[in-house]
Order: sequence, then structure tokens, then C-alpha cells
Amino acid sequence: MSAYLIETLPYSMPGIDARFMTPETVNHLPEDPRAWVPRPGGGEYLPCMFDTCSGTMANVYRYTKPGGIGRHLHSSPVYAYTLEGSWGYKEHDWTAKKGTFVFEAPGEVHTLEIYEAPMTAFFVWMGGMQAMDENDNVIAATNVHTLIAACDKHYREVGLGADYIRQFVRG
Repeated sequence: MSAYLIETLPYSMPGIDARFMTPETVNHLPEDPRAWVPRPGGGEYLPCMFDTCSGTMANVYRYTKPGGIGRHLHSSPVYAYTLEGSWGYKEHDWTAKKGTFVFEAPGEVHTLEIYEAPMTAFFVWMGGMQAMDENDNVIAATNVHTLIAACDKHYREVGLGADYIRQFVRG
């Protein structure tokens, strides 16, 4: 049996060779209003990055009027930073306001509500999200691949083209 030597390059993690790492993402977010993708519950989001290897998504969510996202849970952590307005979860007594960082542990069913609009927040999440009905039955599922497909469909429909989504995809 042969032994393999993995050369570790500067700025690489043990066991991960930098030659095979995806390049960094430095996106100047589009100013074109068509880049914002509608979401259920009256909001819209602007993708910053979709990493298909780790299933990580970074998005800016915006609600111009009160609304929210129905009952759901995430299979992995969610990180959020509120840029304007306020929001929270119906099941909790806290409110995220401008400048608030929120860490959400995976597995808890919650309902996102917008308290003060406009609300804009930067979210990073990975894994999947399952929409739940009032009896905790899964009624829809979302992940990095379904969001890429939804964004691609939107961008084609609004005339931004078939390759527009590529600027956000890594992995």
C-alpha cells in the first residue's frame, strides 16, 4: 500500500489543499431592482452567495411592509444581522432591531414576523429549511439548490438572463 503526502500550502487548513479551494467571493451587490427575488410572506431577498458544497446561503432579506415567513425550522444554524426595521419570532419574546445579531439553533419550529418595516437583515444559513403546518407536518422544503433554481427562474423571467445566477454560486 502506498503512502500519500499532502502538501499543505500557506493559508490552508490541515487536510485541505488551497489549490482545490473555491476562490473567495467578493460581490458588489447589484443595484438593479430586478435582482431582488420575491419570497412568500411579502418579502424579497438578494442573494450574496450560494455554496453548493457546504449548502451555505448568504442573503439580504427585505420587507417593505409587515409580513413574515410561516412556521418553519432549519436543519443547521442560522445567523442574522439586522440592518433596519425590526423582526422576531412569534414563539419568543425578543425583538431584533437595527444592529442586532441573532443566532438561531437548528431544529426549532418558529414563525418569523416583521414588526417594523421596512426591515432589512443579512442572513447566513446552511442545510435545509422545512415549512411546517399547524400540526408540524412538513409542507415544503428549501435548500441551496432549490433557492438557486428559484433565483435562476426569476432572473430569466425578469430579463436578466440565463447566466445571471452564476455570479452568486460557489462550490
